[in-house]
Amino acid sequence: MKNKPSNPIFYNEKTTVGTSEFYSIPLMGEVHIENEFGSGGNYSLGELIKNVRQKDLRSITLRTMDNGLAGDGIYFGDFLTVDLTSKPVNGGIAAIKLGSKIYIRKIFFEHNFIRLETTDPTNSPLIVDPQTPGFEIIGRVHTVIREL
Repeated sequence: MKNKPSNPIFYNEKTTVGTSEFYSIPLMGEVHIENEFGSGGNYSLGELIKNVRQKDLRSITLRTMDNGLAGDGIYFGDFLTVDLTSKPVNGGIAAIKLGSKIYIRKIFFEHNFIRLETTDPTNSPLIVDPQTPGFEIIGRVHTVIREL
């Protein structure tokens, strides 16, 4: 058995030592190492791997996880393009973040509250105060793509 590296963060797929035990992680920046196996500094994993959001991002693609808007032709598994730069209109379809979940719902602006509805008549609408912690209107849904 080959020796394990003393500091595995500096190894990649091409390294012959311990390759089956480490994942290949895409590099989003540049790290300089002083010597081959020494530490080039005290780097945290967060400094080496970053999820960088593009500043000019205008839309995102989401996949639906329920049939809440089946009456409007949006089904479980459909891909939706969400425009981040335009607000949804009253009665339009929007992507909404509530806590750690993202919902695709019809949105209605009433007085100081927001009402989120599905097209299923047996479901009750969800009424939310816009100041609720963790609530965010992500954007307006403008494209539906379905795999056949």
